[in-house]
Amino acid sequence: MEKLLKQVLKTVKPSKKEVIALEKVSSCITKKLKGIAKKLNVNSEIVIGGSASRGTWMSGNHDLDFFMRFKSEDEIRKHYRKIVTNCFKGYKLRLVHGTRDYYKFDYDGFDVEIVPSVKYGSPEKAGNSADISYFHINYLKKKFDNNPKLRNEVLLLKQFLKANDVYGAESARRGFSGYVSELLIIFCRSFKKLAEIFESAKPKIVIDIEKHYRNGEEVLDKLDKSKTAGPLIIVDPLLPDRNASAGVSYEAFSEFMFRLRYFLMEPMIKLFNPRGLNAKLVEERSGRRGTKLVSFRIKEGLHSDFDVTKAKLLRKVRQLVNELDNEGWSVYSYGVTDDRKVFIEFESLSVSRAKKHYGPFVWAEKKHFEQFFEKWKNNELGKPYVFRNKLVVDVYRKQDLDKEIKNYLKDYLC
Repeated sequence: MEKLLKQVLKTVKPSKKEVIALEKVSSCITKKLKGIAKKLNVNSEIVIGGSASRGTWMSGNHDLDFFMRFKSEDEIRKHYRKIVTNCFKGYKLRLVHGTRDYYKFDYDGFDVEIVPSVKYGSPEKAGNSADISYFHINYLKKKFDNNPKLRNEVLLLKQFLKANDVYGAESARRGFSGYVSELLIIFCRSFKKLAEIFESAKPKIVIDIEKHYRNGEEVLDKLDKSKTAGPLIIVDPLLPDRNASAGVSYEAFSEFMFRLRYFLMEPMIKLFNPRGLNAKLVEERSGRRGTKLVSFRIKEGLHSDFDVTKAKLLRKVRQLVNELDNEGWSVYSYGVTDDRKVFIEFESLSVSRAKKHYGPFVWAEKKHFEQFFEKWKNNELGKPYVFRNKLVVDVYRKQDLDKEIKNYLKDYLC
């Protein structure tokens, strides 16, 4: 296994050329921002953020984040836009709306973000995620400086997560963020050890690196229930009332667990390579399964990064599949292919014209019983009746499947 992991590391660790390029661009941008701030007599601090700040960025990754720290929200409102727009006049700046608006732009092949934040003395006082990030950066950097070998282990984990499509905490994906992957390695000490720990672990998994609590039971007892609803609870080392991994869904966690256990059974380099899926493979698989396949082509130009489009579209398809299930369509599988097709496999495209529409229990309050009866008394397919202790009425099922899918996914399909 060690030999295999070394092979993977060679492919994901940035080359000297990449490191020099990143350092050159980050230094140049920092000097520009400091220069304009000084010229405008503004007291601000420039901090490099993200994985670049702690040496855990992957080869081929050209994202570069900066935090521009001001004394107050008022200082941000007065100076942030003026500094950035003056500093990068010749660049195509894109204003991204969030809890605080920030600028994105391309600079010498790098996707740059400059995020405004407020200087606070401690993470407890910071209310915005951008303000808290400064403290996370320093915490992680210190951990990796004390044990530089951990950086390589982080790269292995990130590549494994990325290859299996569970890397990224955005709401469309709900996977493992860069911060969470780094905390996992700090706790487990290596990718191999992490795999061994998780092989026999079951949700809910509780990790408390700085031992803020006596044990896992106390963590689950003290943290707000909304923060411990997921399969993984990592107590934020700096904010013990926060679950750093609250965004990890059961779906992403299950895929991660499956791939880890598979890797320990059969260590293979292909588990670190993105799994390609094209329309032809989907058609062949559907043929073997005997399922009915429905697919549509995805629009071009929805986002510069197809991974972003894919994650958002998959979230939308999941919602659609839930609706189709409610309509009685038996969905076997669904997904998005690398050659820009969205597909849904059905066990059958034949369903009854009618479906049951459920009302209240027969022993419901009189007003609810009568309301249901009144609403459906002239129903074309007959009056209400009892089924499994509930009032039920037969209604026509939506039959035009293609139309339903196209309408639901209209923002994404050709």
